[in-house]
Amino acid sequence: MSILSELEGRRSIRKYKNKAIEQDKLLKVLEAARLSPSARNRQSWRFIVVKDSKVRERLTEAIGQAFVGEAPVILVSCGTEADGIMKCGQPRYTIDLSI
Repeated sequence: MSILSELEGRRSIRKYKNKAIEQDKLLKVLEAARLSPSARNRQSWRFIVVKDSKVRERLTEAIGQAFVGEAPVILVSCGTEADGIMKCGQPRYTIDLSI
């Protein structure tokens, strides 16, 4: 499969199966996130894996997106360098974590 075909076939998922994510698949996703590009390759981020249903429920309430809480796992990405500001005044982590 080519990168172009992956981009063309991209979609947003809003309904999830009530099925646990296999650990090896979760680790592959986290590894892909870890290898993602970042400003100056600083990789100033942390990823939190949330499986606990009560914590997922609280996160869902906090962000106001009900479908998120239906996922069996939530990956929370956190910027760790609040002082990393680009010339335009935008914090680096807002760009890095959106990639």
